[in-house]
Amino acid sequence: MKSRILKLGVLSLLSFAFTLTISAQEPKGPNFEKMFKRFDTDKNEFISLEEWTSFKRKKEIPIERLEKNYAAMDTDGNGQLTLGEMKANWGKGRGKKKGKK
Repeated sequence: MKSRILKLGVLSLLSFAFTLTISAQEPKGPNFEKMFKRFDTDKNEFISLEEWTSFKRKKEIPIERLEKNYAAMDTDGNGQLTLGEMKANWGKGRGKKKGKK
C-alpha cells in the first residue's frame, strides 16, 4: 500500500514538473490584438496619436516620449497606427539597443 502511494506521489510530482517546464518554454510577449483594441477607443481600426497619448498618459509617461514611440511605429507617417505596424515595430523608439542586455 505504501509503495502505491509513493509511486503515485512521484508520478504526480513528475507530471507537475513536466507541466512547469512546458509552460516556461512558451514565448511570453505582448498580446497585440488585445492591446490594440484597448487603444482604439473609436473602433476605426487605427490608433491615432491622440488615442495613443490619452491612453498611455494614465501611466505618467512623458508626452514627448509617447510621441517619439508613436512616430517610430507609424512607419508610413500617415498618423494612423495599424495593428500590423504595431506588431512589426513594437519597441522602436524606446531606446533599446540590440545585442545588449
